[in-house]
Amino acid sequence: MQNGVNGIVPNSVTLLNLFPALCKLEDVKLCKSVHGFVIRRKFRSEVYNGLIDVYAKCGSIEDARTVFDGMRGRDDVSWGTIMAGYVHNGCFSEVLELFDEMKGKNGVMNKVSVVSSSTAASELRDLEKGKEIHACAIQNDIDSDGVVATSLMTMYVKCGELGMATELFRELEEKDLVAWSALIAGLVQSGFPKEAVSLFREMLQEKLKPNSVTLLSVFSICAELSQHRVGKSVHCYSLKAGIDSEVATGNSLASMYAKWGFFSQALTVFHKIRHKNVVSWNSLINGYAQNGKTQQAIELYRELMLSGMKPDSETIVGVLPACAISRQLYLGMCVHGLIIKSGFVSDCHVKNALIDMYAKCDRLSFAETLFNELDFTKDEVSWNAIISGYVHNSCFREALSAFCRMKYEGLKPSTISIVSVIPAVSHLSALPQGMAIHACAVQMGFQSITRIGNVFIDMYAKCGRVDLSERYFDEMENKDTVTWNTMLAGYAVHGHTARAVTLFSNMRKKNVSLDSVTFLSVLSACRHGGLVEEGKKIFYSMNDDFHIEPKLEHYACIVDLLGRSGLFSEILDLIEKMPLEPDAAIWGALLGACRMHSNSDLAEMALNNLVRLEPVNPAHYVGLSNIYAQSGKWVEAKTARLKLTDAGLKKIPGRSWI
Repeated sequence: MQNGVNGIVPNSVTLLNLFPALCKLEDVKLCKSVHGFVIRRKFRSEVYNGLIDVYAKCGSIEDARTVFDGMRGRDDVSWGTIMAGYVHNGCFSEVLELFDEMKGKNGVMNKVSVVSSSTAASELRDLEKGKEIHACAIQNDIDSDGVVATSLMTMYVKCGELGMATELFRELEEKDLVAWSALIAGLVQSGFPKEAVSLFREMLQEKLKPNSVTLLSVFSICAELSQHRVGKSVHCYSLKAGIDSEVATGNSLASMYAKWGFFSQALTVFHKIRHKNVVSWNSLINGYAQNGKTQQAIELYRELMLSGMKPDSETIVGVLPACAISRQLYLGMCVHGLIIKSGFVSDCHVKNALIDMYAKCDRLSFAETLFNELDFTKDEVSWNAIISGYVHNSCFREALSAFCRMKYEGLKPSTISIVSVIPAVSHLSALPQGMAIHACAVQMGFQSITRIGNVFIDMYAKCGRVDLSERYFDEMENKDTVTWNTMLAGYAVHGHTARAVTLFSNMRKKNVSLDSVTFLSVLSACRHGGLVEEGKKIFYSMNDDFHIEPKLEHYACIVDLLGRSGLFSEILDLIEKMPLEPDAAIWGALLGACRMHSNSDLAEMALNNLVRLEPVNPAHYVGLSNIYAQSGKWVEAKTARLKLTDAGLKKIPGRSWI
């Protein structure tokens, strides 16, 4: 290049035309060769600006910065180009550092530097810096430019300043599709789906035709909000516009229907996509997995593999939870092999899914090995996976220890972290640790979240502090059915029958949605308190008043309640009329009542049914023998013991801690 071709030496115009081709080649060595030529020939600043751009787009941001730092006469384009380069490479903190440096040197901000800086503030959720950038845009009289305003608008949305974002949008004289799409997409990404739907409707009223970018955002909203009518309406629009079979639109549509659980529609859209890519398959695999259709998710994954298309990390993250839920360890291990072969091992999301899969498939040691790998940079999800894994495998102390280590290493617990670790506290009755976690949740601003409140009500009750459960319950502003059920269960477990019945009555008065768990808790309270008439009334109201079919556990509860009062005729009548086959819990409750009231005849019937259902449980034979002994029927008691021996069973020896 030094002597050119045929003696013709490239000038600045030649180089500026060459740079776009270098960007496409992404050949850093070739860039450095051109860079050397530029240094020797001493070109003007626009060539150096071009070099900064080329290096940045080739992924060598360090070389771009070297060129920038070596420039003598930087202009506004130089600053804008290096900032854009850092944004292109995801180095957002460096952009804001350059912004401060530029301000300190009284540099003039152009549209590129404002857009780059506001994008960085957006990604870092740095509202104060974003406002500072906005002020600079106003000072330089470029805030009304469509591209600049759109970038600032997105920044405000991502930083949670919806009012300011909307104000900027309203002030735009000419709102193009980019502005509409940016605000709609920003609202979706920042968790304002209702506002996004409203804005989309407004856009249609303005006679603007949404493009594929806008449609993708709306489909995402509808999936999030379960806005079936809006989603289907927008689907009709995409059909009329003829873009429903485009791969991006089709993928988004398939994902929306799959997330709703409308799998026939999702499959119809999927099959219409002309040129399916791996995202098309991922949309359905993830949808099936998220809706508990684990077998379908796994079958679709197998179809993908047979089609010859290579799965990506998103595919892996979609199928591993399906393996975990369905306990398909062998398939999970096969997927692990594919991960190693495909080079996805270093992907944090993939490793988190692997940890979760192994823990839920009862291979905790495998999960721990992956978690403790030295080169693994753990995020909050990694810690949540191992904490829930410990709890799943009843390693409660280890779960608490992992939660403490997570905080020690500087990671802030999320709501999922709190919800995952609290069962460990409850099982250990570790009240001081539970109160410390409660304080942490308050410090993090989680106290107003209903799900968090529910787990603390449950924790305090299981740690024996119903008074604290009650206080927390009374202070909660946003209660759901789970909140009431949890408090009800707390009263039931601790024998506060009157409080449980009163709470149940309040639920009915306040029109709280009752479910089968509600009735199980209040029936359990009635059983412990001996409230036979109240219990019977509540049990029969399940079907009569609330159209909730009693399950086996409800029948077991009412049988136990009636049995404690010796109402055997009512029990037999109930069992005879049951629409379900009585299980061991129901016959066990009857056997317990027979033991209490020395009813050896019914006890034998209950035992025969128990032996039929659980033939290898020695406790049933021992129970019958004791009932006969209480009634003075020593021959029958001995016969019951002989049946135990004949069945080849042994009584489990009792143990005392005294």
